[in-house]
Amino acid sequence: LHRVDRRQRQMCIRDRYILTKSYATEYLAWLQDTTDTVTQPVAPTPEVLGTDYSTLENYKTVSDTVIYNPAKFKPIFGSKAEESLQATFKVVKSYGVVVSDNDVKTSVIAAINTYFDLNNWDFGETFYFSELSAYLHSVLAPNIASVSIVPNSSTETFGSLLQINAEYNEIIVSAATVDNVQIITAITAAQLNLSLIHISEPTRLLSIS
Repeated sequence: LHRVDRRQRQMCIRDRYILTKSYATEYLAWLQDTTDTVTQPVAPTPEVLGTDYSTLENYKTVSDTVIYNPAKFKPIFGSKAEESLQATFKVVKSYGVVVSDNDVKTSVIAAINTYFDLNNWDFGETFYFSELSAYLHSVLAPNIASVSIVPNSSTETFGSLLQINAEYNEIIVSAATVDNVQIITAITAAQLNLSLIHISEPTRLLSIS
């Protein structure tokens, strides 16, 4: 629940942003669907929220006016995100580890979904890829050697998705699927079409000429 106050004289207008469990469940089901059979849910209206959460009126002063607003999701990475936020995870498997590419892709997406569990995020919270990469290395060891994130859009440069900000009424969620994970043999300039790349291993930057 996020609240913004707008004060005018003695009256206080309180904007309350509410994320309902039913809407969150339906939205995540649509976001993670790869069959195109799940319809994107519609967020509850302010009127519906006002009725469902009318008991909150008991906690305001007489002069206050409460406006109920539905929370917004900000999907990133996958095809259901804005084009500028879509990306591919480039993963290098650890040498000598016998594990299939499909198993690695599935485990990467499962770990990402766990990382973006709604219980771990709040309105307006910023995403940092360095934190996600550290988590992936921790839970997927010893199967992966490195993972990097590359924007899909030709208008975006490497590094543009290392930090993603959310508005005060938004919650960041992952829209990534196995289609957004690519297994590669090594991180190279040709692979990423870059002269300077960030390898998501702890405290390591690799410059490729």
